[in-house]
Amino acid sequence: MRRAEIDTVRVLWQEMPGDFTATLTFAVGCRDEDVDQLGITLLVTRHLLLSLLAEPDESAGLLQTSFTLTGEPTRVAEDLADLAALVANPDLAGLVLTAQQLDAADRPTELGLDVDDAVRDPWGSLLARRLGPTGPGLLRWPPVDPRRHTADEVRAHLARWFTAGNAVLTCTGPPPAGLRLPLPAGPRAEHASCPPGAATGPAWYADEVVAPGIAVSATAGPHAFLLLRLLGTRVDAALEQAGVKSWSNEWSTPVGGDRLELGLSLHLLGKARQRDSTTAARILWQQLQRLAADEPTPAELDDIVTRYLRHPADDPQLRGHLERAGALTAAEQAHAQAPLVDAGHRELFDVPDEFGEAEVTAAARLSPAEVRAAASSWLPSALLVVPTGVEVAGLARTGCPVSSYTPQGEPLRPSLARRLRGAKDRLVLGDYACHHVAADGTVHTFPMRDVMLVQRRGETLLGNIGHGCLVDVSGFTGVDKLVTRVPAQRHRIAHD
Repeated sequence: MRRAEIDTVRVLWQEMPGDFTATLTFAVGCRDEDVDQLGITLLVTRHLLLSLLAEPDESAGLLQTSFTLTGEPTRVAEDLADLAALVANPDLAGLVLTAQQLDAADRPTELGLDVDDAVRDPWGSLLARRLGPTGPGLLRWPPVDPRRHTADEVRAHLARWFTAGNAVLTCTGPPPAGLRLPLPAGPRAEHASCPPGAATGPAWYADEVVAPGIAVSATAGPHAFLLLRLLGTRVDAALEQAGVKSWSNEWSTPVGGDRLELGLSLHLLGKARQRDSTTAARILWQQLQRLAADEPTPAELDDIVTRYLRHPADDPQLRGHLERAGALTAAEQAHAQAPLVDAGHRELFDVPDEFGEAEVTAAARLSPAEVRAAASSWLPSALLVVPTGVEVAGLARTGCPVSSYTPQGEPLRPSLARRLRGAKDRLVLGDYACHHVAADGTVHTFPMRDVMLVQRRGETLLGNIGHGCLVDVSGFTGVDKLVTRVPAQRHRIAHD
């Protein structure tokens, strides 16, 4: 790996076969947005792209925003210089037009959440519950209507985050002669650190999610890498054995310092009545307990490390899948460039959201006893989310604060259709809060300062950004009155 510096921008490069590729990455993502400015980073990147003649691949994710250009080195250098110049002196006159053309549905795709039901994604729920409206805790909420972002907001966002000190350029060959990167001067950015969640013992809660998910608070490093891969492998095997059709996502989400939220989210297949969330939740919890109680075998650990390091072409099953999808060449290129990408991430972040070669190399030296000890130490922080109506036996239940106080305000009663579905709850709309009264009389209060109103697919969801929760309030008479009470920035239309 070679290093250089161009116009105070850090540059990493390594000679690789194939076309010359350069990626300019900024350490800014949706974790750096405000709850009332969600989606502004995506708007910024798309607006910059519309001003360029070149068409770089771009992504705006949780931690980073990147632009990738491939081709003849001299032309790539020209396009990079144009991009940097636009960042320094953006033409915001056409911002409204960009906002009108922006597809907000791209956001959940790029963040890796469930593209069919991003608001109900289990991992988004877990992060929102644990972290509140800060950092990755924002992932659950839909973006603000991009037309509400002002030119001043976009200009300030660019000035704060898109600077030379907050960027790194990685190249698959020597930087082209004469390359210039006239980005605005500025330091490496400081990111907000999320408050640590209280480790009050393993617990579960119910929420408006599509399937169960589980998270632990962990320390970044090789132990976390092995634990996550072990949990994912064992859960998938147990679900298959139990006849639960599903697929899972493994998550490693930095939340400040050296802390991670580590875990799995499930997505159950088949018709709604065939989705066994109760069994799936039990398997998630049992497999995490097992990792904390019993040492894995050395063969399991060796297999995880080997699978990570193996070239895609050397894995017959993976190779066949990639060939059928026409993605083998792209996978091989990504594998070859992984060390370069990892090095770039480590220039920008103390803890990336993907494991790299350093963790894998260190993981190969860990003993089964060390892995079990890490799982045991993180177990008290375990949090399991299940769909509303599902119960989890043998584990303490947690949830949002509730009371038995009878609220004052305008009652919004369930419609006949909602009552026919068995609902016996009601809503009370007050001056400063909305109250959801359950059938047993417990009252869940949503202060207007913390309310998020999400409308999607003909339904209405009432959220509390402080607690990260959602309640389905579709089918209440007069529920549209909430639209006039909630601040405009907190009324979100989910495009999933």
